Amino acid sequence: MASSSTTLPILDPGRPLRLTPTDVSLFVRLEQCERFLRFRLAERAGQDFMEPYGVVPQRISPLLSRSGHTFEKTIEEALARRSRTVHYAVKYALAHNRPENNREVAGEARTLRPGEAVLLFQPRLEAEVEGWRLRGDVDLLKLERDGDGTLHVLLADLKSTAEVKVEHRLQVAFYRLMVERIFRDDGIAHEPITMGVLYRSPADPTPEEQVEIEPRRDAAEGSFGLVEEALLEVVADPDAYVQAASDLVLGSGSTARRVAQAPFEDLPYYYSVSCSGGGSTSPRQ
Repeated sequence: MASSSTTLPILDPGRPLRLTPTDVSLFVRLEQCERFLRFRLAERAGQDFMEPYGVVPQRISPLLSRSGHTFEKTIEEALARRSRTVHYAVKYALAHNRPENNREVAGEARTLRPGEAVLLFQPRLEAEVEGWRLRGDVDLLKLERDGDGTLHVLLADLKSTAEVKVEHRLQVAFYRLMVERIFRDDGIAHEPITMGVLYRSPADPTPEEQVEIEPRRDAAEGSFGLVEEALLEVVADPDAYVQAASDLVLGSGSTARRVAQAPFEDLPYYYSVSCSGGGSTSPRQ
């Protein structure tokens, strides 16, 4: 963590602030460390604040990245055997700086016929919501039209974990807001978007966990045809997480807006694995 003497320029209030849903998820997981968020906001705004101090971001452990990639690959391969799919990261040769796929996603929704469905892997979305420029890669987006032509949308994040946490649900809430804005701007009508998390089953579940597992295994099979590969938690109270997105980032009095305009030295910090280590964690998006 940089010392308290570090000075970061105030972010330009006349330009949209930039964040990714992954940034917000990390902020929550790191116990809402405000200095981590301030560093991330500065990085997204293009401010070069590390080089003068001779430091660079510490990347996520390769072991953790490999575990997540293996789980995602297993799910993607299982789904590709069952449904029509489009994999945008592969389509663009896994390029880190590939363009957003807003128009392509809207095109898939618009041309989908009654009774058809498509699974979109890793579409990169970018949308301006309440003065924030949000950008991120959605793990899985299911578009489906029923017999009368009504469009149903299911957003799912893939997590190589045996437990769904608050930050996972909050992350998909941001993706939901982005898809809603993109579809609204494109005049695409749809039912309320369903939010979910696909995750690993615990290796040795307790009796209490087993009670939770069964309906989530049924949900994974019913929504995606997955039998053993993953569990699906459908977020039961999506509006609560949309409200949390407003409180943390999007609202006029949000934590992120306050942090963006505060002098860096005024932001609280403490030395712990979360706050002192949090500023050095770099997400994959």
